[in-house]
Amino acid sequence: MHKQNTAAEKPAAPVILRVKQVAERLSISPSAVWYKSNPKSRHHDPAFPKPFKVSASVTGWLESEVNAYIGRLAAARNREGSA
Repeated sequence: MHKQNTAAEKPAAPVILRVKQVAERLSISPSAVWYKSNPKSRHHDPAFPKPFKVSASVTGWLESEVNAYIGRLAAARNREGSA
């Protein structure tokens, strides 16, 4: 008998977000995403997810890292609210 593979058995492939998608998730402009990512910018956020090159002209962010960043922002808000 042949066993079929199901989606539950396969590990999910990482989802790569482009700058506009990251900006939409955070409700900021694409320029702000680049500022937060750039260590030379005065708006640099060291906690911001690190982008990576997908190809010579494409940069992406891992969706899981962007979601974790949003979670950390929410957790910090909750800690500040309870103090």
